[in-house]
Amino acid sequence: MEDKIRLNEYYYDFLEYYKKAKHVQGHSNLGGNPYIGSCGDDLIENVTIYDTVERRHAGFQNMLQDLWFGSNAPKYYKWTEEHKQRNQSYDRQHEHWSGSRQWLWICMFHRITGSGASFEEDHGYRNTVIPELAKLKTCEEMAEWVKHNDDMPMFTSIGNQIPMFPSKHLWESLNKSGFEYKTPGKLWISECMTDLVDDTWKFIFKIRDLENRKANIREIVDFMCEWNRERGIKRFHFQFTATAADIADYYPDLVDPLSHMYYGKNAKESMDLFAEKLGRYKKDLYYDYVMEAAVRDTGGAPRDLEDVMCDYIRWVENYIPDSKKKTYEHLDRTSIWNTSAIANHPKGRQRWMIGTNKWEW
Repeated sequence: MEDKIRLNEYYYDFLEYYKKAKHVQGHSNLGGNPYIGSCGDDLIENVTIYDTVERRHAGFQNMLQDLWFGSNAPKYYKWTEEHKQRNQSYDRQHEHWSGSRQWLWICMFHRITGSGASFEEDHGYRNTVIPELAKLKTCEEMAEWVKHNDDMPMFTSIGNQIPMFPSKHLWESLNKSGFEYKTPGKLWISECMTDLVDDTWKFIFKIRDLENRKANIREIVDFMCEWNRERGIKRFHFQFTATAADIADYYPDLVDPLSHMYYGKNAKESMDLFAEKLGRYKKDLYYDYVMEAAVRDTGGAPRDLEDVMCDYIRWVENYIPDSKKKTYEHLDRTSIWNTSAIANHPKGRQRWMIGTNKWEW
């Protein structure tokens, strides 16, 4: 690896960020101790999007964790009494959904609809209808519920991409039921997604039974994307990558949780900073070499580190979410900073920008 990339100060800065975020994950996010004073980094201590190094504990995972673990969910201690009662209602969910079929359906639904993202108090739950879907027994019943609640908000695009759903000219060929849909997203969920779920499990079980191995994250994503492409639909690469990582989280006996995954825009932006590319080879290999270095130096898994790298690019830019509910409006943008060793980073909100025409806060 040393002959392929030369790691630099940004990479070692990332390792320091990782140590702080890992401590805060255990100490505060999961441990219930105060964020303030936890790690000596004002940005991490005041903005809770920097408190995770394992994707299963990230805010966008909250709804799935509640459903899977019920009253044993890692963040159960944080919730209101009403929220705790809802979690308790999920304690028998694994009996209610006896197989893996419904779980993949609900994971895919969560990612397709935006993972409930908001970067506010309801992060991971924004516009989610999963509590209603959890009451139903089969994938077919859930698809019907979505179909007949067409006017209900189910999507959020805050910090997460919504797929490019089928255009009007495809609606007729995909619409097996003949229902009059108002939006292509709910058409795809109700008419296509259950078939994709079934075909994906067949693909995973075929690998297990015929090749005597676990499927890897990338080949599952490739299968899902190709399934869409064969039907004239865009690939949904971002959402299917998150879904495949979910399967690795919850079914590590079937999907290799340590396998490489595809990298999103923010993770690539971080990795572009981390090293110098030595020699001529494909850029995708460069990203894998950087990821392998990070796995070696942190002990993390690629599916987790990809998410941490997305957080790092925000952290090094001193990013504080600016939302409609003004969750972080009280924070003084001239005094809340990261502890990055990169003093001259050119993007985001930086100390050196104060008093210049670059300062916007």
